[in-house]
Amino acid sequence: MGKKAVEVSNVTYYYPRSRLPALEDVSINIDYGEFVVIAGASGGGKSTLCRILSGLIPHVYGGKLKGKVYVDGIDVVSNGVKSIIGKIGVVFQVPENQIVNLVVEEELAFMLENLGVEPNVIRKRIEEVVKSLSIDNLIRRATYTLSGGESQKVVLASTIAVKPKILLLDEPLAHLDPSSALELVELLAKLNREEDITIIVFEHRLVDLIKYASRLIILERKVIADGDPRKVLSKIPTTRVEVPAVSELATKLKINGIPLTVEEAKQCFKQLLSSCKPSYKSTNTRSSSHPEKRREVIVIDNLWHVYSSGKEALKNVNLRVREGDFIAIIGANGAGKTTLIKHLNGLLKPTRGRVVVCGIDTRKASVAELSRHVGIVFQNPLHQFFAETVLEEAAFAAKIRGIDDAYEKATKILKVLGLGHLLKRSPYELSAGEQRRLAIASILVYEPPVIVLDEPTAGLDPGLKIDLLGILTKLVREGKTVIITTHDIEFLAKAPVDRVVVMNEGRVLAEGSLREIFYDTEVLKSSRITPPQIVQLIKALSVENGVFPLNVDELIHTIKYSRCQ
Repeated sequence: MGKKAVEVSNVTYYYPRSRLPALEDVSINIDYGEFVVIAGASGGGKSTLCRILSGLIPHVYGGKLKGKVYVDGIDVVSNGVKSIIGKIGVVFQVPENQIVNLVVEEELAFMLENLGVEPNVIRKRIEEVVKSLSIDNLIRRATYTLSGGESQKVVLASTIAVKPKILLLDEPLAHLDPSSALELVELLAKLNREEDITIIVFEHRLVDLIKYASRLIILERKVIADGDPRKVLSKIPTTRVEVPAVSELATKLKINGIPLTVEEAKQCFKQLLSSCKPSYKSTNTRSSSHPEKRREVIVIDNLWHVYSSGKEALKNVNLRVREGDFIAIIGANGAGKTTLIKHLNGLLKPTRGRVVVCGIDTRKASVAELSRHVGIVFQNPLHQFFAETVLEEAAFAAKIRGIDDAYEKATKILKVLGLGHLLKRSPYELSAGEQRRLAIASILVYEPPVIVLDEPTAGLDPGLKIDLLGILTKLVREGKTVIITTHDIEFLAKAPVDRVVVMNEGRVLAEGSLREIFYDTEVLKSSRITPPQIVQLIKALSVENGVFPLNVDELIHTIKYSRCQ
């Protein structure tokens, strides 16, 4: 029998200063040419396994590792990162950490040049990946001006251009809008099919991936399931793995033969849904008493922002947000979402127009002053950490504001967010999902009146998303204002948001309720937003005449309590 692409035998690993193993007796063999998806709960060891396969553990992270690990026949535990350079490509959770050049084009060529690839081949490969990932508009951009999603695309492009034998991707979809995520998944499938590259993806978002996967592994410190994706999904609770909505629907209705795609689901539900009449109670709306009486906490008038490079990131944005509002901002990568929220705490100042937060003109206030009113968690939590331990970090903002019970409140919130067992760990040793939860906790502890979360669900498993949604809903009920930007459309389909703001190319393209936006084909097409799977299913079956469910629970209610034959 020939060598495997990956051989992991009885691996147990402890991070430094940790009493609990991050991985425990893990054994996985992957053949060349496989397309493997490794999923599981947050903190279950996915990123740790990726670091081991890439040679970073134990050589960079330290700690104690037992067992054997071979990648392309090389003992990476003994030989480290250098031994597999050029043989495997790795894309980690935080794309900015992998970018080393100032201009995107230079970044795309950097790895190829270091491997001694001929210049004409370099040009050809760059042209191929630029076209495949639709990033021709980024080629001349300075890398420090890229959004999180744009950075992700650039790192992916530079890695794919090398054409490695094995490609490891840790949460590659976390920062991508739905259209870009689908394009990436289709590209990975093409590389696997036509170039015979072994693809190993560590990911929560399975909606687009699962139909291409030859194998699904569920990792929660140990391997708890490994096999055909359809069979594995039928056995795993939906709170632990983010299954496609149509798969969840079939499971809850006890329909044999779990569909993985909307196309497959059409055949399962065509007869059932064709006779449905409108009769259901929405699960993601909330009553709001006299919104006109609630004061405006954010006023944005004719806002323009032009970066030093000359890029117009925001163009005539107008927005009103009231106390107690729950607002979602959506749009494709580079639409201007992050640039907009940076104006709410003064990190960016208007080029033209004005932003007023809690009665304060942001042009006349410091970031420190505005932070008392607005707490923001950005896409990369590492940029916000100061302290040496998780507990200290969670309590930091509350302590400097003189809150007496800062540690007590921090401990309580960390436990709710599933971080209670990591209080003494360094924030820099956590997975990206754990770091995001820690950053959210540090804001929730000091309770600013306005809470802004940039891609809050990236790296979170379904159970933690439900917990987070519960926390945000409670905050809104208590009168806090919550604003989120997100690409996670399935999460949003379950959220009791008051209003959705759709952005495209720096402008506000549309505003409305979830139902209005997600059933508006023209708005979604113009903004490169893919609607939730349940909406896609309803539209595919042409039964949306009065039936407008957004998520699985709403559709089940329709089926059970309306006249569905």
